Amino acid sequence: MKPDPLQRPKRRQLILFTLGALSSPQSLAQSPNAPAVIPAQRPPALASLERFLKQVQSASVQVSLRQLRRDGETPRLGKASLQFQRPDRFRWDSQSPNDQLVLADGESLWIYDRDLEQVSLRPLRAALEGLPTGILLGSERVLEGFRFEGLPDSEGLQWLKATAMERQGLTDQIRIGFAQAMPQVLQLTDLGGRGMRYEFSNWQMGPIPAAQFRFVMPKGVDLIRMAR
Repeated sequence: MKPDPLQRPKRRQLILFTLGALSSPQSLAQSPNAPAVIPAQRPPALASLERFLKQVQSASVQVSLRQLRRDGETPRLGKASLQFQRPDRFRWDSQSPNDQLVLADGESLWIYDRDLEQVSLRPLRAALEGLPTGILLGSERVLEGFRFEGLPDSEGLQWLKATAMERQGLTDQIRIGFAQAMPQVLQLTDLGGRGMRYEFSNWQMGPIPAAQFRFVMPKGVDLIRMAR
């Protein structure tokens, strides 16, 4: 049985937050410049982010998803696996809260909703317009679009706040928590203080087979082609 169509707006919002966490349209242009830092002292977590962007070119990781609510509660939503290869390939596979595959192959973005038995296909660059710039999977140039501020350590992590110089889409603020120079938590929040928290575990660095970034069209599902 296919899920209630009334749930589609919530599913769409979750996809937008996920794409905001993963994708990096601005990193495809622009020449490198130093990121803006507030205050003048460079936060240690910014050095960790720069090292991660430079040294980790491909990796896989397990992700736990939590909802950020205005009352401070963070109920768990589900989990997913993520594989990526900079700058424009990633594979996000989740079974809960929605059974979905989001795959970028360098040219196109495929979103396969297994519950709805539906695949949407659109050009990668057009699909990412209007979304917050991804800050973990792009190139080092992605840092140009943000102002950075160090935050007090908490949860055993060094924290960095990133605010887009030109806010796009749903996301107002990004916070990243690092341990041993690797991102452990990514939080995306909107102007209302709501958003998503992504908790990373079991990082595996190294090449990813090319087949992981090729989408194979399932039989018997609807294909929706979109211009953007």
